[in-house]
Amino acid sequence: MEALPRPGNATFAELLAPDLFKEDDSTASIRLGTLRRNLSSVLADQSTATRPTARRKEVDLRIIPLAFLALIAVGTFLLTLPAAHRPGYSVGWLDAFFLSTSATCVTGLTTVNVAETFSGFGQVVLLALIQLGGLGIFTASISLVLLSGQRLSLADEHTIHVTIGRLQKVRPSDVFIYAFLFVLLFELTGMIAIFLQLIESGATGSRWQLLWESGFHAVSAFCNAGITLYPEGTVRWRHQPGLLAVIEILVIAGAIGLMTLINLRHYYFWRRDPRRRGYLTLQTKLSLFMAALLLVAGTLMTFSFEADHTVSDATGWERLSWSFYHSMARTSGFNVVDVGQMNPPTLLGTMVLMFIGGSSGSMAGGIKTITFAVLMLTAWSALRRQESIELFGRRISRQMSGMALMLALLAGSALMLGIGLLMFTEMHAASSQTSQHWLGLIFEAVSAFGTVGLSTGVTPLLTPLGKLVIIALMFTGRVAPLALTIYLARPSYPWHVRLPREEVGLG
Repeated sequence: MEALPRPGNATFAELLAPDLFKEDDSTASIRLGTLRRNLSSVLADQSTATRPTARRKEVDLRIIPLAFLALIAVGTFLLTLPAAHRPGYSVGWLDAFFLSTSATCVTGLTTVNVAETFSGFGQVVLLALIQLGGLGIFTASISLVLLSGQRLSLADEHTIHVTIGRLQKVRPSDVFIYAFLFVLLFELTGMIAIFLQLIESGATGSRWQLLWESGFHAVSAFCNAGITLYPEGTVRWRHQPGLLAVIEILVIAGAIGLMTLINLRHYYFWRRDPRRRGYLTLQTKLSLFMAALLLVAGTLMTFSFEADHTVSDATGWERLSWSFYHSMARTSGFNVVDVGQMNPPTLLGTMVLMFIGGSSGSMAGGIKTITFAVLMLTAWSALRRQESIELFGRRISRQMSGMALMLALLAGSALMLGIGLLMFTEMHAASSQTSQHWLGLIFEAVSAFGTVGLSTGVTPLLTPLGKLVIIALMFTGRVAPLALTIYLARPSYPWHVRLPREEVGLG
C-alpha cells in the first residue's frame, strides 16, 4: 500500500488535486490551467463574501436633536416676549433659554419663580413645551420611521422593538394611537381628580383658575416635568393626601412607559386560556419590578434618614407618605419638603435614584431602569460564571449587555464632565456657598442630567456660565440616550472575517 504524502510536504495544488501530478506534462498543464481558473473564481467569490452587505438607506438620526433644538429655540423666543411676563417682571434670553430647555426636556429646574414671573400666555407656552417634549421622547423613534414615507424594513422593526419593546399584533401606527389615547386618558382624568380635590379643600380662586391649575399640574406630573404654578411648589399640598396620591399615580404612570401601559392593555389576566389571555413582555416585567423596587428602596431610605429631620413635623402616616413622595420624585422633581435641608446620606441616595431614572420609552430620564437591570444581571451572571443572562424564563443577548454598558459609561462620563465644569464656573459664586456647599452643585448636575428637577436651591444662584452647563446637561441627558439607543438598536453589518481570540487578565 502506497504511503500518503504528509501535509507538510505537499503543495496546496497537490492537496486539492493529487491525481493531476500523475499524468504527463501536457495533460498536467491543461489541468493546472483549469485548476488556476477555478481557484481564481473561488477566491473572487470569497473576497466578495467578506465585504459588508450593502446597507439600506436609513433615516438621519440628527433629526432628533435638531427637532428638540428647534422646539427649544421657539420656546425661548416666546418666553422673552413681554406678553409672556406679568407686569413689572421681565426675563432675559439666558433665563428664557434655560426655562425653555427645562420644559422641553421635562426637567423642572427653574431660575425664576414661574408663578410670579409669567403671565397666562407664558404659562401656556411652558405647558405646550412640556407636552410636546414629553410626547417627543416617546414617539421620536417611531416618527423617524413613519415620517420617512417608506415601508418598514427589518432594521426599522428591530429598532422599534428594542426601543419600545415587542408586542404582538401592535403596529407602529397603533402605538401612536394608543400613546395619544393613554396621554389623553391619564391627563384628563388627573385634571378632573385634582380639580375636585381643590374644590373640596376650599382652594381660593375662580373655577376657571382652579381648572387651569389642575390641567397644568396633571400634564406636568404625567410628563414627569416637575414644574408647578405655585411659588412653594407642591409643598402647598403636603397635608392633602388625596392630591399627593393623584400626583403620584400620574408620575408613576408616566415613568413606567407608555409601552408598558399598552402591554398591560393587551394582557387579560382574568382569562384562563393562555392564548386569549396575552402575555407580559420581558420589558414590561422588568419595568414594573424595577419601578416597585426603586420606590420601596427610596421610601425606606428617606424614612430612615429624614424621620427626625425634614419629615419630623409630620404625623406617623404622613412621614411614610412624604417619604414615598420623595422617592417618587426621583423622576419628576416634585417635592413636599425642603430638599436643601436634607441630610447628605439622603441626597447621595437620591442622586443614585435620579441617575437610574425611569423605564425605557417613558417620560422620565436617567440611564433607565432597564439599563441598570441589565448591568446588574450581567454582573450576576459573570459572578456565577454563566455565559447567558437569564431572567423570568427568558435570555438576554450579550449585545444588550454591551449597549447597557456603553450607555452607562457615556452617561457617567458626561456627568463627570458637567460636574467638573460646574466646579470651575461656580468656584467663588454664591451657588457654592449654600449649606450643602459642593454637594449641592453635584446634586444639581445629577438632577439636570437625569431630567429630574430636584434642587437644593442653587439654581437661581448659578452664574451665566453655570446656567449654560446645566442647559447642556439637561439637553444631553434627554436627547443623547434616546439617539444612541436607536442607533445601537439597528442591525449591525459585520465582516465575515474574525481575528484570533486571546485572553487578557482582569482584576
